[in-house]
Amino acid sequence: MTEGKPAVTGAGTPGGSQGNSVPAGSTARTKIERGDRYSAPEIYNLEITVLGSLRGEGALARIRAEGVSDRQAKPGYEYLLVLIRFGYFSKGRGFVHSGDPYVIKQDFLNAVSPDRTKYYDLPVLDKQLNPSIIDTALAPGQTREGWIVLQVPEDVKNPLISFKREYRENSYGIWKPIWFAV
Repeated sequence: MTEGKPAVTGAGTPGGSQGNSVPAGSTARTKIERGDRYSAPEIYNLEITVLGSLRGEGALARIRAEGVSDRQAKPGYEYLLVLIRFGYFSKGRGFVHSGDPYVIKQDFLNAVSPDRTKYYDLPVLDKQLNPSIIDTALAPGQTREGWIVLQVPEDVKNPLISFKREYRENSYGIWKPIWFAV
């Protein structure tokens, strides 16, 4: 495999299934499809790495210090801050969408129970933690690092993160999520 041309994350590779999550510090190399039903689909490479996390009182202190929210997580839950590196790379086919930025939306990343049966609600925030990866627009060829703010039950020791690829009408159907250990 050459740099800039990562392999698709399939069911047998880390991140490709719920039971085979990408460990923190490792990079998931996957693909997304951009376009619409009226144009040829374009395939882009994504590289996603969970760089670190912070939860509990330390996470709450950072959230309050940066003015992200003055609210506690919902009862029985605690905040989980996750630092993520995102890379977005064009396959270089030169179609119409090749310059379109990829925007990472808040609902693309969710905390999930270790047994993969429950998605936890996203917290209500006044703003995002800095630097944020949420609502960040990446042009092809760019890599950025930023934080996401999630919440998990206090008694859950090993939550997972699910990255849901943006859905667009396409030729290949809906792409499956990528799973990360925190």
